[in-house]
Amino acid sequence: MANAHELKQRIDCADLAERLGMEKPAGQPNFKSPNRKDDKPSVSMFRHKQLGISYFKDHATGEHGSCIDLVMYVLGCDESDAMRELHEIYSIAFDKKTGEAPKKKSKMEWVAEQCLANPAPAREYLVNERGLPEKVVDYFIKCRTVGYNDWTNPEKTEGEQGWCGPSACFISRSVHDRSVLGIENRFFYADKNGGQKTKSQGEKENAPYIPDLSALKRAEKVIVCEAPINALSAIAAFDEHGKGLGKVTAIATRGTAVVESIDWSLLSGKTAIICMDNDQPNERGNRPGPEAAWKVLEQLTALNIPAHLVEQSDWPEEVNDINDYLKANGIGATRTALKRLEANLIQGFKGREPADTPWYNRRLYLPNHDFEVYWRFKTKPDFSTYINVVTDPETKEQRDVPQDLAGFRVAALSRISIASAASAMTGDTDSQPTTVFSVSVQTPRHKDKLLRRVLLDDQLHNVEQWKKFGPVFKPSNFARMLNILERGVDIGSCDAVNFVGLAWRDGRPIVNEGPDCYFTDPKAQCPYHGLKFPSGPAADAEKVINAYQETFKDNAALLLLVWGVGCHLKAFLGTWPHMMLQADKGAGKSTLIKRLERSIAFTMFSGQSLKTEFRLLTSISHTSHPVGWEELSANSSTIINKAVALLQENYQYTTTRRGSDMMEYLVVAPVLLAGEDVPVDSLQGKMVRTDLSGRRGPMMPEDLPAFPVRQWLQYLARMTKAQVQSAYKTSLAFCEQHCSCDMEDNGASRIRNNYAHLLTAWMFLCEFVQIPQNLGDFKRTLITEMNSHINETSAARLPWVWIMELILGEIDSHNFRHPYEFGVVEEKLCLCIRSSHIMQHLSQSPNLRTKFDALPVKSDRVLKKQLISHEVVVKESVERTVKGKRISAMLAIGLDELAAYGLSVAVPDSANGNKETEAVA
Repeated sequence: MANAHELKQRIDCADLAERLGMEKPAGQPNFKSPNRKDDKPSVSMFRHKQLGISYFKDHATGEHGSCIDLVMYVLGCDESDAMRELHEIYSIAFDKKTGEAPKKKSKMEWVAEQCLANPAPAREYLVNERGLPEKVVDYFIKCRTVGYNDWTNPEKTEGEQGWCGPSACFISRSVHDRSVLGIENRFFYADKNGGQKTKSQGEKENAPYIPDLSALKRAEKVIVCEAPINALSAIAAFDEHGKGLGKVTAIATRGTAVVESIDWSLLSGKTAIICMDNDQPNERGNRPGPEAAWKVLEQLTALNIPAHLVEQSDWPEEVNDINDYLKANGIGATRTALKRLEANLIQGFKGREPADTPWYNRRLYLPNHDFEVYWRFKTKPDFSTYINVVTDPETKEQRDVPQDLAGFRVAALSRISIASAASAMTGDTDSQPTTVFSVSVQTPRHKDKLLRRVLLDDQLHNVEQWKKFGPVFKPSNFARMLNILERGVDIGSCDAVNFVGLAWRDGRPIVNEGPDCYFTDPKAQCPYHGLKFPSGPAADAEKVINAYQETFKDNAALLLLVWGVGCHLKAFLGTWPHMMLQADKGAGKSTLIKRLERSIAFTMFSGQSLKTEFRLLTSISHTSHPVGWEELSANSSTIINKAVALLQENYQYTTTRRGSDMMEYLVVAPVLLAGEDVPVDSLQGKMVRTDLSGRRGPMMPEDLPAFPVRQWLQYLARMTKAQVQSAYKTSLAFCEQHCSCDMEDNGASRIRNNYAHLLTAWMFLCEFVQIPQNLGDFKRTLITEMNSHINETSAARLPWVWIMELILGEIDSHNFRHPYEFGVVEEKLCLCIRSSHIMQHLSQSPNLRTKFDALPVKSDRVLKKQLISHEVVVKESVERTVKGKRISAMLAIGLDELAAYGLSVAVPDSANGNKETEAVA
């Protein structure tokens, strides 16, 4: 089956128009519109010069698009049906998967098919009884989101609640794979069903009704309402011809109780218009519709999505929702009503109200001195005004005169409690939360996104801080407005975590994205401060895993992917290893890294961006999502040493503060180190690795979907720390069973533990995707890589080896100033030298100073202890004569023992003749 891009490249819109039956008068360059009387042909076809893709445009309405949009324009179908139609028109074969069992339909999908089999009664009901245009209803029937159900409960009698009967069915589908999540039924005869008007089936939480998913993706404005029939009514107000190509669409929450469960990120990049039911106050003063609208408003504002409430104060009492308004006033009036937005400073909280207004629970309480001036402050979507009362000197009549106040709108001012780093990483009770204030502002230059800035207490009334958003025309009135907004800081207040990834909040794991954080300086504090994790069905994860497994042999690329998505287990395990990616020139390292960036929204920092310690610090702060450092070896030794020191710290996590304002940085992100040579010998116990050399396979497909990181994290967030720790113990036991090293080797044990981390991630990944753990023999290749890593680094990971390598080099170059001697001790050729002289030479030699600073061992006592424990010292205390002086307390270090660790030195020919001298007590 061809994808959308292939169809656009292959199909010419002029040819397609003829096949769709569009009329083109002789001698005319344009086609006639099939949707209206078009005396002068107004639909033109043209080819984009740069892209080489054919497009159409209706010059009368402004509708335009590719071949897919043309099918939707002519036939009134959704995007998936349009692509299917193009395949049939041009005889493009559909993909046929062989050897796979047919996917089992869920109960809801089966019910939805029955509802879609005969939608005619629902069409008649919605058109004749609910006042919806025929073309609109027909369009949504084609979208497969409207159907009919006449099921009755045999255990109930007509007139009894639960009997059901004929109903219009509104089908909620997943935004990822269009699978059926739930069905909302609206009964034709509520009295025959015991007065019950609606019924829900299937999932209701986070399953909003989206009439047209394709329209939602294209729309600039989305009307959020309560019931599915109101969503159809709102769309009809802006698209009465049912084409689905407008800039306004609608969705329904399917009730008020579930609004907080919906993932509102689906409206990112759009403006939300909230129009819930206009419920009158009940005996408790509650209005479910408006109160639910406040909750939706707060959630959207927290995601930096511009949101506005529709002004419903002038709606008649008998008009409760959009469909009621449509029936009573028609399409044009409904469209006008939905364009009228609240102008209150705090949306949902009115100023002046008639004296006979029934009592109800207000969104906010203001003392009299604030309430008396509150009504003077009015807002437009991206502008603020102040109402000045002017008295006519002749007539003495008063009139309201709006004056410019600010070139932006303050959408929210909220108090935020930020959890401490220790609480976010461990889940322990928070003992040091920080309070800040979040300001969300809408400006003309960012119409589809709110600007958010975090202010400290002493910055809140600093007008210069607010002028960074836009002009403040009347500072004194603006200060009075801020004083009122202070009363509402509890609106939208929350407990937050400044961490991108899987973190702990209030003792439970949560998924935190960039917009969920409240950094005072986001660009400096976190590399992913604006990140929204890739989202999709679990089936996409399986496609990505298979592609990574095939592109390099022996799971070389899949190891990298498992490491990258498994990094978020750090919240449960407390540690996570770094990854070393090595490859020869042309082995495909850069290509693989670019694909990883696309797959999991991973960032690779170039060597040029890591030239200072501060840049290194900011690249790994406040996130468990991995980052990459390219060609670290190309930097100076000073930068390399500082980088290694940071990597030592963020194997777990460390909090540090920098600058005059002591800004906090949480050093925690796992790092991918890529290059032909990665100079991090001291980190061997805190790393895993993979090598691409000689393993290259086929390229990954260009249309490979992103890994559903968000769904993966949501899956992990349902785990407990005990579950993950238990899985880790199982993985560790497996690695111990197949490990080739001595269990008493501490360095090897740590490497083994690191690969157990990866195996734990693989186990959970297989459960998430529903694939076998032995897929592609992953476990075997992981163990092979682990044993190879342990065996090849048996010497390189020991600090005394690095020290002796430096000293032997200094001896070979005749730069070692202190006394030493080669000789035979206990029948073994040895280097006799003092450990104190070794450390003095390293610390006092200018050319070795940077090397000494980077060493984890700086004490001769520790060096001596390590040399003895690794059995390279033949005798602990000998005395030799060097240049006529007797030197005591020297270590006799065996040269054969050093050779076993890959260390060698040039030995004088006369060394074999030097006999052992007993040490003097």
